[in-house]
Amino acid sequence: AQYWLAETHYETQDYQTALNEFEVVLNRFPESRKLPDALLKIGFCNYELESWESARKALATVAQQYPDTTAARLANQRLERMVTEGR
Repeated sequence: AQYWLAETHYETQDYQTALNEFEVVLNRFPESRKLPDALLKIGFCNYELESWESARKALATVAQQYPDTTAARLANQRLERMVTEGR
C-alpha cells in the first residue's frame, strides 16, 4: 500500500512528496517485491527534481541489483537518456 501511495503522488507530479514516500518503501519494507520499482521511481523523482547525481545513483542501483527486471530495463533507458541530454 505504501508503494501505491507514493505512486499517486508521482502521477500528480508531486515529485518531492512521492520521493519521500518511495523512500519509506525502501526503509520500512526492505523485503518488499516492489523494492526495484520504488528504487526506479526514486530515480525518476530525482530526475524530475533535477537532482541528477541522486537520479543516476538510484537508477544505477536498480540496474545493478535487479538486472533481469523491467525496472532495470527502464532504469537503463533513463540513464541513456540522461547521457544524451548531458545530465
